Amino acid sequence: MDSERAIFRPGAVAIKGSRIAAVGADADLGNRFEARTTLDADGGVVHPGLIDAHNHIVHTSCRGVFGNIHDTGSSPVNFADWKAGVTEDDEAAATAMAGLEMLRCGFTMFIEPGSLFSTDAAAAAVERVGLRALFAPLYLWDRRECFEAMPALESRSLMARAPVDRARCLRQLDAELHRNSHPEARVRGYVFVYGVGTGSPVLLQAAHACARQHDVPLHLHAGYVPEEAEVYRALNGVSQVAHLNELGVLDEHTVVVHANALDETDEAAIHESGCQIVWCPTAYFSLGIGGQARFMMAERFRRGVPVALGTDGAFDGTPGNTMQAAHFVAQSFADPVPAEALLEMQTVNAAAAAGLEAELGSLEPGKRADVVVRSPAAAEAYPGNNPVHQLALTMGSGSVAMVVVNGEVVFSGGRSTRVDEQDVCHAASTSVAERAQRLGVDLAGDWPTIN
Repeated sequence: MDSERAIFRPGAVAIKGSRIAAVGADADLGNRFEARTTLDADGGVVHPGLIDAHNHIVHTSCRGVFGNIHDTGSSPVNFADWKAGVTEDDEAAATAMAGLEMLRCGFTMFIEPGSLFSTDAAAAAVERVGLRALFAPLYLWDRRECFEAMPALESRSLMARAPVDRARCLRQLDAELHRNSHPEARVRGYVFVYGVGTGSPVLLQAAHACARQHDVPLHLHAGYVPEEAEVYRALNGVSQVAHLNELGVLDEHTVVVHANALDETDEAAIHESGCQIVWCPTAYFSLGIGGQARFMMAERFRRGVPVALGTDGAFDGTPGNTMQAAHFVAQSFADPVPAEALLEMQTVNAAAAAGLEAELGSLEPGKRADVVVRSPAAAEAYPGNNPVHQLALTMGSGSVAMVVVNGEVVFSGGRSTRVDEQDVCHAASTSVAERAQRLGVDLAGDWPTIN
C-alpha cells in the first residue's frame, strides 16, 4: 500500500517508536535493522490498519432492538428516542465494545460523526481499547424541515438533548478541536455538520470557515434518500450539493457522506469542487432505494472523485462487512468496483477523509505504525494468490491475528492486550438491557425464550 501499491513477498515492516521506519523485502530489512523485538507474521498478510470513515459508534448498541431502524410505528420509541436515551456509561460501554469489534475486523481508526453526548467518556473508551478516532461536536443542526422525509431520525427526546438551535451550534463548532493540540493524541477533533438539509447557509458557511481556520476536514450528510433531496429542492429552489457549492462550502477538504441521491447538477458540483465522498454501502442496502436512486459510486471513482467507505451504523453487520457490501451493491447494478479500489477506499482514501493522509492509511516510512497481521491459518486465507482480493472480500474478522496501533500491540492471539474482553461485553449487554427498561422497550424476540 505504498504509492506504487507494491506487494512484498516475503516482506517486512520496521517500526521505531510509533512510526514506520522502513518497508520492504524481508531479507533486506533483516540486514538493515537489528530489532529489539520481532513479531512473526508466519507467512500471513500484513496490511495497513483499515479506517472506518463514518461510524456512529454507539449505534452498535441498537442490534436486535429494532427490526427496522427506519420504522416509526411498531415500537413505543423510535430510533431517535433510543439514541437520546443514552447515559455517559452507556456511551462508554458501547464504544469499548464496538472498538474491540473493530480490532477483530482489522480496523485501527473510525470517524464518529457528531452523535456522542459524552465525548470525553467515549474518548477514554477508545484510548483504553487502543484505537484511533476522530470526534465532532454533538448534532450541529439549525433547521428541521427535511426531517419530514426521515421521521425516524427525529424525536422530542433527541431534540431536547440536542436542540435545533443556531446559537448553540455556532458556539460548539470547535468544541472537539482541543484534542488536536497533542501530536500523539489517538482521539482527535474535526467539524461535522449534520446536513441532509438541517443546516442553514449561515451554519454551513461558519462550519466551513471554522474547519479551514483549524485545518481539519468538514463532513456532512447529503443525498441520503430521494425524499430528502426533494424536500431540500422545494425549500431552497436548488439541489443540496449544488447549493453547498454555491455557498462556497465544497472544496477538496469537504467530505459529503452517503451521496446516494444526487442529480446531474450535484454530480457536476462534486467533480468541479474536488470534494470527497464517504459511501456507506450497508446503509444503502438498508434504505431500499436501489429502484429510486441511480447508482453512481463506481462511475465517480472512475472519474477520479476520492471515495472512502464507512459503516454508518453497525446494526446488522460489522465494519468488516463494508467492502464486501460495496462489492455486492456495485455488482447488483452491473457496475463492479475492483477489489483494489475497495481496499484503497478503506485505507488511503479513508485517511484522506480524516485529513490524516500524511499520517495513516498505508505502510510507508514516516507514517504511524498502524499495522494488521492476518493469520495464514484462517480458512479464507487460501488459495493465497491474490492478497488484495482476500482483504477486500473474503478475509473476515476471524483472520485477524495481531493489530499494532501507534507502534503498540493492542490485539494479539485473538484477544485484546489492554482490556478484559468479558468485562467489556458484559458492560455493553447490561447497558442495553437497562436502557431498554428505562425506555419501555421489550427486547424479547418473536420466538419464545426458555431460561
